[in-house]
Order: sequence, then structure tokens, then C-alpha cells
Amino acid sequence: MRTPGLMAHAARLGDVRLRDLMAGDPQRAGTLLMSHAGIELDLSKQRLDRAALAALIAQLEAFDFGARRDDLLTGGIVNASEGRPALHMAYRCGAHIEGSEAALLVDRTQAQTRAFATQVRSGEFRPAGKPVRRVVNIGIGGSDLGPRLVADALSDASEAGPELRFAASLDPTELERAVAGIDPETVLFIIASKSFSTQETLMTGQAARAWMTSHVGVEQAGRHFAAASAARGKAVAFGIDPERVFDFPDWVGGRYSVWSAVGLSLEIGLGPDAFADFREGARSMDEHFATAPLERNLPVIKALVDYWNRSVLGYPSRCVAAYSARLGLLSNFLQQLEMESLGKSVTADGEPARLPGGALVWGGSGTEIQHSFFQWLHQGGDVAPVDFIGIARHFSSADPRERVLAANMAAQGAALLDGIQVPPGDDPALAAQRSMPGGRVSSTLLLDDLTPATLGALLALHEHKVFVESVLYGINPFDQWGVELGKVLTKGILAGELSGYDASTQAMLARTGFVSD
Repeated sequence: MRTPGLMAHAARLGDVRLRDLMAGDPQRAGTLLMSHAGIELDLSKQRLDRAALAALIAQLEAFDFGARRDDLLTGGIVNASEGRPALHMAYRCGAHIEGSEAALLVDRTQAQTRAFATQVRSGEFRPAGKPVRRVVNIGIGGSDLGPRLVADALSDASEAGPELRFAASLDPTELERAVAGIDPETVLFIIASKSFSTQETLMTGQAARAWMTSHVGVEQAGRHFAAASAARGKAVAFGIDPERVFDFPDWVGGRYSVWSAVGLSLEIGLGPDAFADFREGARSMDEHFATAPLERNLPVIKALVDYWNRSVLGYPSRCVAAYSARLGLLSNFLQQLEMESLGKSVTADGEPARLPGGALVWGGSGTEIQHSFFQWLHQGGDVAPVDFIGIARHFSSADPRERVLAANMAAQGAALLDGIQVPPGDDPALAAQRSMPGGRVSSTLLLDDLTPATLGALLALHEHKVFVESVLYGINPFDQWGVELGKVLTKGILAGELSGYDASTQAMLARTGFVSD
């Protein structure tokens, strides 16, 4: 809940110019600038000061944050509605579960996926007598967004390996594009599905199998598939060799799963060493989250600022502006991570939440977005805090394009902060239209460079940030019951059981020919 103390700080700071906040506190930069694992977090453009930050930390401590963090890191049941721990960090040695069955499973699975990735990359594994040239990952949600983001971000830095493609949509076009122009005998499909029953993934997998069968025959088709799943029996029944079914346990949530066997496509395409560096960057952020003082802890402070903006200052959304084409999918990934975790109006105790939960997350990449929705950010009637995410190396790059990209990012943050008041002159109406209010807050995250390690640290930072926010909101960030109702209703529509549906839905289904009147 929001305490009166926090609301008093909000009222005190509400009308203060952001420039005056900077000028009035010579230590502001030191308080609101911190770094770890090749990532610098600059919060100096937030409507926040040291007193308000101290009050936020005190509120977090009042929720027994230390004990809740310990539960997360040691395998406690933090997903109470499903009776599970959340052990995705075990895949990067960030959870303290040494000697447990879960730790043994992680070690075994990592050895298996690394060995298989090495076999594929070396050409030792040849499903049809030819080396694998393309890997197609079939999954949805976190089983797609995580691998797809990492593949796109790190493709330039990867070791030479098979090309990576992705298929998530039930629209047949996506699978058709994923296999276009390739010799079927050189394709490996990886089905990433914990239950091996997710409708979209299973139907796409069946379509992929039919495509492969049409080219290589029934007997050979199964050799072109591997899987990450907790439902080994279903994967084997699908036709996948048991040795190529890698454990994806139920204590790893889909949106946290890229570190697990769900990352097999990455381990093949980028190389086991690059994938290990990706995990190592995340492990470093895990350790920082576990041990750094709260006031210098990047995930904690980022969470407190986002909570402050959402629940105290009342900003309903947050824009993620990534100034790197290779991070073009980051806002999509964070949208799922945050909105599926924090988009809840009921607490972990089953009570109505007193606060609205996490913010709507949206965004894009590069100067392209300056020519689309930045007009709204600067002059729109609503205010959305912006996370600027950039590459520090670009500021001193020998390539003028990278320097201009970096300059644009810096300029946009300054423009949101200061705005501009155009003198009325001879045309007051035009001057008013050209003016911008300023006073719009932003954060800046600078990566030293975009490497497997810094990307891993960036994603882990946001995972932990979400957990901290969940403590403040009193919600469970590891379930997603809001996803389930639509699945149930879809089954009813497909079965033709429409009596319980509203008149509008029934009319649409009849009008489009899905069902007859």
C-alpha cells in the first residue's frame, strides 16, 4: 500500500522543476547513479530525491523483503498458488540449492544440452546425412520471446553456427517463412513446451512434422526434432528420440525460461561458450541482487522507482526506448515479463489489491520511434516515464552513425526533462503548438557494450526488479491465471458449445462462417 509518508513526498516534489532537483542536491548524481556487471543505471532525471528514496526503501523493508528474497534464492515456495519455487536462477548458478534434486537436474540438463549443441555445430549430428544449417524454435510466450530476443541481439557476436528461425504464431505464414529456401534435410526443429500440450505450439509442431514428413518420410522425420519439455512421454509419443528431450521442469516459469533447456536453440546457434557467457552475466546480477546494499542495488532501486512512478505518482505506463537495433525486441520481452507477472488485481492472499499493479509496458528501438510515438511522449496529455537503454561505446565510436544514435538518445532525455516554451511573438497560436511542457521523467540504462554477458545481466536485472515490485504490491509474480480463461473459452468455441457465450460473440462466429446459424 502507499503510505502517507510516500504521498507526502510526492506532494512535496510534485511542483518542483527537475532541473531544480539537480541544482539543489550536489550529491544527487552519486545517489541516483549506480553500476554493476557492465550496466550503468542513471535515475537523476526522476522526480525523486534522497529523502523520498529512503522512504521507499523503508517501505520495502517493512514488507520483510530480506526474508522474501532469501526464499526466492534458496528454493522456497514463492509461487504459492501453484505450490512451487521459482528456480530459473539455478541455470546460471544464482540460486543456493546445492546438492538438491533440482540442482542435480540442472547440472545434468546443462551437460546434455551443451553436448548436443556441440554435436550439431560440429556436424557430428546429421539427421539425414547432412549437417544442420537451420534451427527452427517452436514455442510461444517466454518459450519464444526470450530465445528470439537473445538471438536477434547477439547474432552479430555469435560464433559461426546454424541459422536460427522462430515460429510462434498459429498463422501458417510464420512457419512457412521459417522453412523457406532451406533444404529440409538440413533443418532441426526444437519444440519448447513445458506441458507439450500448449495449443499454438503443438499445432505448429504438428504442421512442422507434416512438412518434414512430406520431404523425408515418416521414418526419418522424427530425427529432425528435439524438445524442451516436462512431459517427456508426450514428446516421445510425438516422435522425438528420448535422448533429444531435455528437461524443462515446472519450477521454471515460461517468461523466465530462456536460461534453461528452452535456450537450446541459442546454445546451438550462438555457441555453448557464448550461451555460457550470457548465463554468467545473469549470475553476476543475481549475486549483486543478493548481496548489495539496498540503496546501491540496481534491481531494487529500479523497482522502487518504477513503483514510485506507477503507484505513487500515478503514471499508468512506461515506455522502453532501446537505442540499438539489436535490442529491437526488448520491449516485447519486458512487456510479457512485467505485465504477465504484475498485471494482477488480487493479492497473493486472495484479497482485492489496494494498488493497481504493475505498469503497462510498451516501446520500440532507435531513432525510428522518434518518428512515431515520441510526439505523444513530448506533447501528449498523458505522461509516461521512459527507460532509455543504450550502448556506452556508441558515444565514443569511430562510426558517426553510432555517435549520432547516442546523441539522439541523450537529446531526447534532455528534451523530456526541460521541454521548451516558445515566445508568443507574432503568432501566439503557433508558439503554443511548438511549446513542450517538459518535466517528464526518464531513466537511462547504459550497457558498456552489447555482449552476451551484459545482455544476460540486463535481463536478470529486470527479472529481479519484477520480484521486488511484487513484494511491494503483495502479489504472486510467478503465476498467470489471467491467461487461462481465454484458453478454456477457445476450447468451447472449437467444440461448438456456444450457449454460454454472449450474443455479440455468437453473432460474429455465425457471420464469419465459423459456425452455422
